[in-house]
Amino acid sequence: MAKKNTYELQAKLSVILAVVGAFLLVLVAAAILSAVDWDNRWIPYSGRGKRVLAVVVGLGLSLAASGIGFLAGINSAGQRLNALSRLSWTGFFLNAAVIALSLCCAVFFFVWRLEINPVTTG
Repeated sequence: MAKKNTYELQAKLSVILAVVGAFLLVLVAAAILSAVDWDNRWIPYSGRGKRVLAVVVGLGLSLAASGIGFLAGINSAGQRLNALSRLSWTGFFLNAAVIALSLCCAVFFFVWRLEINPVTTG
């Protein structure tokens, strides 16, 4: 039985995890954007509801999948025994983009969900 090249498996895994992370990120972004009150520029949530839990878990899973894919891509990229080095670099950069976009969604969500009440005088 032929032994499989682990670097080629890591290259394929890197791209698969990038797709999984991007899919989760799209679901989280849809959940966030559907709840935004654009007129008042905030996300109205009362406490910690199910949507907040879904967003936090979705962002965590997206970051975890892309983080593992990022490490698998950088580990296998440029290896002499890896015939799929280009696929490794593709997975590396895709996972880096998903990580950056996930962090942007997290900052947007956690900043905009805070209710800011202006002080009125009179």
